[in-house]
Formats: sequence, C-alpha cells, structure tokens
Amino acid sequence: MKNYLDNITPDSFSGKVFAYEGIKNTVTLINGPTGCKFYHSATSDNQEIRQFEFDPLNYPEMWYFGQPRVPCTYLDKRDYVYGSKDKIIEAIKFLKSYIKMDLLVIVNSPGAALIGDDLNGIVEGLIDIPIITDQSPGYSMPFCKGYDDSILNLLKTIGVKEHEKKFKTVNILGMSIFDKYHQGDIEELEYMLNLCDIKVNTFLGVNSTLTEIKKITEAELNIVIKQECSKKTKEYLESIGMKTYIHGPVIGFDSSELFISEVCRLLDANPNKALDYSKKARAKAYIHLSRLNSLTSLPKNATYSVKGRYSLCAAYVSFLSKYFGMRLCSIEVLDSKIDCSREILTDELMSIDRISALDNSILENPGEMVFADGNTIAKLKLAEYKFSGIEIGLPSLGYVDVISKTHMGVKGSLMITEQVINGLLF
Repeated sequence: MKNYLDNITPDSFSGKVFAYEGIKNTVTLINGPTGCKFYHSATSDNQEIRQFEFDPLNYPEMWYFGQPRVPCTYLDKRDYVYGSKDKIIEAIKFLKSYIKMDLLVIVNSPGAALIGDDLNGIVEGLIDIPIITDQSPGYSMPFCKGYDDSILNLLKTIGVKEHEKKFKTVNILGMSIFDKYHQGDIEELEYMLNLCDIKVNTFLGVNSTLTEIKKITEAELNIVIKQECSKKTKEYLESIGMKTYIHGPVIGFDSSELFISEVCRLLDANPNKALDYSKKARAKAYIHLSRLNSLTSLPKNATYSVKGRYSLCAAYVSFLSKYFGMRLCSIEVLDSKIDCSREILTDELMSIDRISALDNSILENPGEMVFADGNTIAKLKLAEYKFSGIEIGLPSLGYVDVISKTHMGVKGSLMITEQVINGLLF
C-alpha cells in the first residue's frame, strides 16, 4: 500500500492563500477554523517577516491568534450549521477599524465552502476598499491551479486597462512567496535585466503592489518563469494584446544566458553586460570545480535526484547533468496534473538518456545528492540513507537565511555550484 504521507503537499487552497499574500498591503482573511490558518500564517511570516520577536502577546486579537498574517473567522460547529455571516461581518468591522490595507480578500476554507454562504452578498457595502471573495478552495486540486486561478481573479476584479507601453519593461509571471528563495530570485533577475537597461514593472504575485498590477499593460513583454503557475494568467494577458516569452526557471549558466539573450532580442536591448557577468561567474566556478575534479573526479558521475514541478525538474536536470556531468537517479513530480511543462522535462530526460528516472521512486533511489523540499530530505534522513540534501522548495528544514539567496540566474548558478561541491565533499 502506498504511504499516504508521500502525498501531503500544499494544494489549491494554499495556492490561493499564498497568491493573495504576495500582494503588498493585502489582508487575506480565511473563512474557516483556526486549524486552517496557522500553517499559512507561519509560512507567510517566515517568508515575509512582519514581527521582530515571538511574543505571545503580539497580535492577541481573536482573528489573528498571535500571528501577524492571515487572520481567520475561527468557525466552529455552530457556524457550520447556522452559517458564517455573523463572524465574517464582525471580522471585517475589526479589520476596517484597525488594519491599514489596500485590498481585502476572503478565502473559504474547504469546510466553509460546503456551507454555501453567499460571500459577495455578505460583504457588500461593508468596506470602501477593493474586496475579493474566493468561494471555493479547489478541493485538493494542485497548488499551481489555486495560485493561477487567484491571480487571474485578482486581475479581473481590480480591472486591467490598456496603458501606453513603457520602453524596455517586463512583467515576471509564475513566482510566489511560497518559492523558497523568492527574495533572492527577485534581486538576481532584476539585477541581470537592469544590466541590459530593462526594467521590471512587476513580479506578479510576489511583493507586487495594486498600483503595479493595475498598470501591468505598461510592460512591453510578459516573461513566464513557472508556466504551471501562470497558464491562465498568461492566456488572459495575451487575450488583451500583451506579448509573452516563456522561459521557465532560470537555473544554470546556459539558461541564464539564453534568458538574457532572448529577452534582449525581443526588446531590442544590449545583452553584453549581463553576458559578461555570466562569463566571469563561469570562470570563478571553473576554478573550484577543476580543483575538486583533479583530486576526486567529482562532480562527474555523482548521482542525484530531484523533486519539484515539471519545469523546475527540467531546469535542475539540465544544469546538473549537462554542466556538472552528474547522473540522474530519480524524479518526483509535484502537481503532475498540470502538465504544460511535461514535454520540456521529457525532452530533457531523453537528451541525457534518463527517461527511466520518472519511474524511479525518490524514496528508494535518492542518489548521493537530493534536490527537494525539507520534508522529503528529512524523511530520507530518517530512512538512514547517506546523501547530501539541498533544499529547493518549502516546507523547509528551518535553516534561517539572513543573507538573500537564490538558485536563479548567474548568482544562483554559483550557489548551486558551491552546494554541489560541498555536498559531495562532506
């Protein structure tokens, strides 16, 4: 029998909450019991810190329960019989009086969605800022579907209008605050683009403001970094006349250089400074890899496994197998129902003659290095496998990143190089 714990991963409900939590000055109110809020509150605050100390007297209000983000209506058994209207109204009155916000979102928990309350009717006229109601959590559908649906809902609710294009500007689609290194990813991608005199209008859904989102059509180009999380959003923006470039996660030197070269080609910009940045980083990586290889022949032929969505797995496989010469053992795909990037991964696997890795369990064939979320790494450690684990997604093992880190772009390529070298040495 398949172990049920293998399947516990964030679903559509979490995707919705983290999509809205990625919008600045937004309050995401969960209409549900406290059990539905604690994980989402803790994760949001770990990714975007709002409190400087863990004081049990901070945020004592019944809606927040000691956590600074994602309040909830704390539904109980009585509310499931008589409805959640009274608690929703009471919560909104409190938030209106005490919390400064640009947008209020109410997301039904799975149980609350079964009650059948008319959220739009309940909230009508209660508050004078934009309000979004999300009636259904998606019922165990993939994380990416919930995320994509919510970003699309946001765009349609606030109203996206046509604006005059700003020369050499882009929007980045598909990233979220649930990405482990989202802050460092933003900094690196923005730095690389700025070297080419290209400005980012908004990283949609991650630290973006309502003002940026309302002016999303000012950008010349939308760049899709994670297609699974932005399929419907991309199609909607294309339907109103915006151009799209689909790249995928920018992982590895080749990917970084292709990313810059293609974006510059589409926007008639000069890529030379960014390509020189990558060239210097390649030289730095080579020095350390050459020393390691001369003593141990590593990292060539070292074995590894990956866990992530199709596009992310494809990006890591390309870099680890083609740049380092490492040998893939197994892949576990998250959100496999959303297969818009499946062909990209299978093509990558065919090119290195490792299509069989899709049939190998990561829990049985982890290899010498495992690139996965913290829970998977912990489970493999408990099974007493000997390997080095590199976290590439949440949930995390709890390591606190004081310095912004990234696996994307040129800087991210160096970080992966550092982790591979040290992982194989120790």
